[in-house]
Amino acid sequence: MWGKITSMFLGGPFSRIFDSVDHYVSNDTKRQDIRANAVNRYAETAAEERADARRYRAFWVIWCLFSGSVGLWFTAITIDTIFDFSWSVADYPPSVKPYVDTIVASIFGSGGLVATAQAISSAIRGHR
Repeated sequence: MWGKITSMFLGGPFSRIFDSVDHYVSNDTKRQDIRANAVNRYAETAAEERADARRYRAFWVIWCLFSGSVGLWFTAITIDTIFDFSWSVADYPPSVKPYVDTIVASIFGSGGLVATAQAISSAIRGHR
């Protein structure tokens, strides 16, 4: 009996409040889904563009020129630091440093990942 009385007085306003909350949550979930789909499509498109760029010889020529010069500079810095020569090789300029860090990480990171994958696959196959 108390349930009928309560639902009679409070059913209408609470029903509308709960319906609006449900509608808001549903809209928020749809917005998040749309954002997630947009980010996913952007990531897929960017990956396809990078993969397409790697098909051209000019990409690899420019990549090798830049990574080669970074490698020579890194070698000069390392030799100057370890053997204490008086070359006074400066560190990378701040404008180039983020790109150099990315190149060094991609070269050594990809090599490390390949070596790790090979070690795991040979361990699974039972070879040393």
